[in-house]
Amino acid sequence: MKKKAKIYYTSDVHGYLFPTNYGDKTERPMGLLNCITNFEKDGNTLILDGGDTISGSPMAAFITEQAGELLLSEPFAKVYNAAGYDAVVPGNHDFNFGYDRLARYMGKLSAVCLCANAIDLKGETGIVSSHIFTLDNGLRLGVGGIVTDYVNVWENPEHLEQIQITDAFLAAKEELKLLKKKSDVTICIYHGGYECDLDTGTVLTSGNENIGYRILKELDYDIVLTAHQHMTVKGRDCFGTHTLQLTANAVQYACIEIEYEDGACTVSSSILPAGTHHNREPYETLLPLEQQVQKWLDLEIGSLKEAIPQKEKIEMALGGSGVADFFNQIQLAYTGADISCIGLGNNPIALPAHVTMRDLVRVYPFSNTLVVLEVTQEVIKQALERCAQYFAVKEGKIEISEVFLKPKVEHYNYDYFAGITFEVDLERPVGDRVVNILFEGNSLAGRKLKLCMSDYRASGTGGYEVYRQCPVLKRFGTEVPQLALEYLKNHPDAEILRNGGLVLYNSRL
Repeated sequence: MKKKAKIYYTSDVHGYLFPTNYGDKTERPMGLLNCITNFEKDGNTLILDGGDTISGSPMAAFITEQAGELLLSEPFAKVYNAAGYDAVVPGNHDFNFGYDRLARYMGKLSAVCLCANAIDLKGETGIVSSHIFTLDNGLRLGVGGIVTDYVNVWENPEHLEQIQITDAFLAAKEELKLLKKKSDVTICIYHGGYECDLDTGTVLTSGNENIGYRILKELDYDIVLTAHQHMTVKGRDCFGTHTLQLTANAVQYACIEIEYEDGACTVSSSILPAGTHHNREPYETLLPLEQQVQKWLDLEIGSLKEAIPQKEKIEMALGGSGVADFFNQIQLAYTGADISCIGLGNNPIALPAHVTMRDLVRVYPFSNTLVVLEVTQEVIKQALERCAQYFAVKEGKIEISEVFLKPKVEHYNYDYFAGITFEVDLERPVGDRVVNILFEGNSLAGRKLKLCMSDYRASGTGGYEVYRQCPVLKRFGTEVPQLALEYLKNHPDAEILRNGGLVLYNSRL
């Protein structure tokens, strides 16, 4: 007899509950509250989430900063519970606040928390490797979860003292063996993405941060729901497994339809917009919190001597960015490092003369902290060559390389440096474009320097693997937006100064 099931899936919500991106107060077709209004749940329906929930939005930052009862109540869990989620998988950013916060958040959830490659040494998160859901029609859906094991690369070691993240592929493989024995349909929720083009098999990213393609090719789950890369990948069958991925910030959700008969499983899916409507609850219950966040965002926190106008990405990369200069100035002042680097977000950026919290979180949306590494001339050269890869020359015109645009847009992996001046010859081949590096007007001459950067970049992510070999001189626990807030309070009418950066060696371009 044919049995049917339905799955609603979200991922990478990043704290966006309400229909706003917080750049302004305009309501937009987004937000988890809008997504869940579309869910129609019955006894043959599951609601699943692929992680990265409690970090990323101004609301998430406000909740963390305010702490106290607001933090203890875990508002995000209230929405997931109201929607009737059955299972969630932690994303890499859900580990950002340490074990206790992760355990408290998961403890507030009615959903089961799945992660086969997370070993909870303390036993307070409630994480299990998988769960068999038996639907009203008798169909057994075996759902397992895994998170990218690059959590070990990115995360502050103190946050992982009570929880161990093991090899993601091996965990997915072992869990599949168990699920097959007890399930009719096997599902893997993977907080990670695809390392290869799904159509051609072309390798897109190196390392093991994303292994979705390998899971599809080497394992035979019926369904693999991915996350993490923030790409819209429409549902398709790949190596006999149905797979898809959603973009970030609750702009869309997926609906997966399953038909099962005589041991055969047929899967189809749709990726649907969040829409413009939300149910009365829990919207109204959480509205006072949203109003507090909006009021907090509009507080003026300091001023600049001059406003920083918006520029095109290619113009900033070639000629410098006032926003990057501003944050590098803060990083150098706070850490005492010799040089500093910073990547900026994908969205257009500018800063007015009178700066609010909304301005800060718009231009620096990451919850990064700072790390100071000891770097050699060779390390700096390799890092700068990665930056120089950002540019492509076509018919005498400088453009942004497709390496930073595909499979997803990664402007944030181009770093702006302060404290050094480096000359780049774009007519030379990629990997050999940096022709000169100066520190305080002189060549490095083999000396070692203290380089400040985000904890994200210090992990070697984004093509900067060379940083992994560098000694860590110091780690700082305060997030960068908070440092900017403190800097503006202590420096009225702050003047932003250019301090080195890229210079084109060949002026003909």
